Amino acid sequence: MTSRRNSCSTEPMKYTVQIALMMLLCAFSPARAEMTDWVEVQGGAVRLISAGPLQDGHYMAGLEFLLEPGWHTYWRYAGEAGIPPQISVTASDNIENLEILYPVPERYDDGFSESIVYHDGIVLPFRITPAVKDQDAKLEVEVFFGICKDVCVPGDAALTLDFNPSGNNDALSKRLIERDLTAVPRQETNNGLEINSVTHDGKGFLLVEATVGDDGEADLFAAGPEGSFIGLPKPLGRNGDKATWRLSTKGLATTASDRQLRLVLSSNGTGVERLEPISADWID
Repeated sequence: MTSRRNSCSTEPMKYTVQIALMMLLCAFSPARAEMTDWVEVQGGAVRLISAGPLQDGHYMAGLEFLLEPGWHTYWRYAGEAGIPPQISVTASDNIENLEILYPVPERYDDGFSESIVYHDGIVLPFRITPAVKDQDAKLEVEVFFGICKDVCVPGDAALTLDFNPSGNNDALSKRLIERDLTAVPRQETNNGLEINSVTHDGKGFLLVEATVGDDGEADLFAAGPEGSFIGLPKPLGRNGDKATWRLSTKGLATTASDRQLRLVLSSNGTGVERLEPISADWID
């Protein structure tokens, strides 16, 4: 996945001229209603941003993570190690629904375990639907997450953002949200990517076959319902534009409201998603 870093930092000599200019803009711009202040944690910072006014019946916002060089945070499921983001709505006003979207992540191997991560920086887009569209809205969230380099530390923040249906557009926030929104997996064929089949071998493994085109960088990620602790899919090989992965079902769980395995196939910063019903014979 392409690395991302598009916000303020304290080490400008390490980054491009474009990033340095963005740092200057952040440093000397007054606080705006379209974004919260940064909450600093060891290895990075986090804030809420908003693209601006109501569009197509909803607001687009995002939880932005800015990470120092070498640090990473985690996808919706961390893999074999790590703390995924835990986002709780503590209070809200005039918000009917909040959908949190996750761009395609990277596979990371530290020599001891494999995890599913984001490096440099990422925006988790929020699609917010107000209950009454012509009235202001407010969102208050608490986020708890892991952030790692040589050591892993927890991070947390309490963030509040107001939304106005006729408020001002925020070009920077909109650009950041749209950038990572393009990396959110689709539930159909995307740039030649497609998850073709999921079969159980009767021995505790799923075989996932996919169309990946000519790109050798395609990868597959999996997340089970709450309470699941599964490994990462292991690549078995390719045949032309087809690839196969094997995933152990050990540690897979279901809940009363969720009996689906989420599979994400990624390549070059884009991806497709498939929600596969979990069969009873998959569970140990």
